[in-house]
Amino acid sequence: MKGKIISYTVIFFILVLLFSQISQIFEKTELKNISYKKGEIYNFIISGIDTDSYILRGDKLIQDDGKFIIASFNLEYLKNGENIFIRSDKGIYNTAKDILDLEGNVRIVSQNLSIETEILKILVKERRAFNTKPVKMYSSNMETFGSNIFINLKKEMLKLENVKTVYRGS
Repeated sequence: MKGKIISYTVIFFILVLLFSQISQIFEKTELKNISYKKGEIYNFIISGIDTDSYILRGDKLIQDDGKFIIASFNLEYLKNGENIFIRSDKGIYNTAKDILDLEGNVRIVSQNLSIETEILKILVKERRAFNTKPVKMYSSNMETFGSNIFINLKKEMLKLENVKTVYRGS
């Protein structure tokens, strides 16, 4: 009787070990088939220092198929000692094309000038931005309305079509 109990115990442990090995092999093959689809981060802050420094905040960041979708896009950018704030309802960054699309209530505020529009496409590597929608630019003593804005950040040049400017003298 004692011999049967020992034999059954040994057989049981061998079966458990065998089942464990088969299970691990199965898990490894199944894990190879798992792919990452989408990630979400809520209430985030990303900061960085390169030649310029920046702080990017948002309510929600979603990574999906080579795109980062940012709800409540809020970027503070420090260039040459001047703070530039860029805000929009949504930002979509396409990593393959290196393009940032800002959508909804886009507002760029610098020390001397503010720009408002509904959408703005930014070619990040080329450091250019443009749109084909109405644009409002204003400072302390003027307001300019137009459309089809083109900004070349390398040359610090801004072009606007169909311009109407209201100047308030001091």
